[in-house]
Amino acid sequence: MFVRSLTICLVEKGTLDAYIFLEHGAHYAIGALALIMLASGTGVHVPEVVTGLIGIALIVWAVLSSISYSKKQQ
Repeated sequence: MFVRSLTICLVEKGTLDAYIFLEHGAHYAIGALALIMLASGTGVHVPEVVTGLIGIALIVWAVLSSISYSKKQQ
């Protein structure tokens, strides 16, 4: 829910134009959450901290990739 809300906020503010890979990172984070939820449904316990850190890592990776890409384009 947090990643979705963050993505909506960033779309409204136009931040996705500056960080072109951020949308992809958000989608990867949502996909990772879906996989974790599927694993939890089969009896595998994934701590909430791990779930949050995976989402944050994917978002940070997307932001850093966007910054790197923008610097290469200049």
